Amino acid sequence: MKTLTIIGGSGFVGKSLIDFSNKMGLLQWKINELICISRKKISLKRKRNTTKIKYIKADIKKMKKLNKTDLIIFAVNSNNKANDIKAAKKFILLVKRLSKKTKILFTSSGAIYGKVKNKRKYAETKKIIENMFINLGLNGYNVSIVRMFTFIGKRILDEKNYAISQFINSGLRKKPIKVNTKSKIYRSYMHADDMVRWILTILSKSSSKCPIYNVGSNESISIQNLAKLVGQILKTSVKIKKPNNKKIERYIPIIKKAQKELNLKLNYNLRTALHSIIK
Repeated sequence: MKTLTIIGGSGFVGKSLIDFSNKMGLLQWKINELICISRKKISLKRKRNTTKIKYIKADIKKMKKLNKTDLIIFAVNSNNKANDIKAAKKFILLVKRLSKKTKILFTSSGAIYGKVKNKRKYAETKKIIENMFINLGLNGYNVSIVRMFTFIGKRILDEKNYAISQFINSGLRKKPIKVNTKSKIYRSYMHADDMVRWILTILSKSSSKCPIYNVGSNESISIQNLAKLVGQILKTSVKIKKPNNKKIERYIPIIKKAQKELNLKLNYNLRTALHSIIK
């Protein structure tokens, strides 16, 4: 059996991983212990008879060593360029003291493709860190990189900056769902459970060749139609202001590589994903 460590355990990926472990367990990937390391306190309920979960409140930049682990996910994402790069450098320094058999995964972002406005600094940070992990692979470590897109799950309701969380939270309060965008925006949403399945499968295939995969759904929907769908499910009104220009912004991943090479599938479409978190 294996131990999985996640650095940045209080983020969406970490919380979704814990939720999945509590519901399904991680034995499919032969994982019986999950260690979550985060600067922020993690106060999540643990269920019995599932993967053993251990929480460590710590800042990776100040840690002197990492305990032996079979699998490790680096999911630090503070949206601060200097902080994230410093954290990645320290992480790689500590990883080099572990066995080269350790499998390592970095959660990058689809933003590096340059498709989203106001994401330039964020994308630059992710690309710099990607190169650091690629170099780690060139030194004989088992590394994989996932470029994350947009997701849906119960944890997303706590995020106030995303359109989908705003729509759902408005609908749950029976308030009108409002859409006011300057351009036509298209997104896709992968269910958090599918995200965890994909990440763990990709992590298990990490190698010195450092494979890179997009993680997300390819089911495209406009923000306007997303608002209508949420309004339909929650039986609340929707107010849409027509975009004032013809510009189109798409943020949809191409996921054929992961589907073909690893036989990964999407178990949820957008409607079933919405029903699963709203019920």
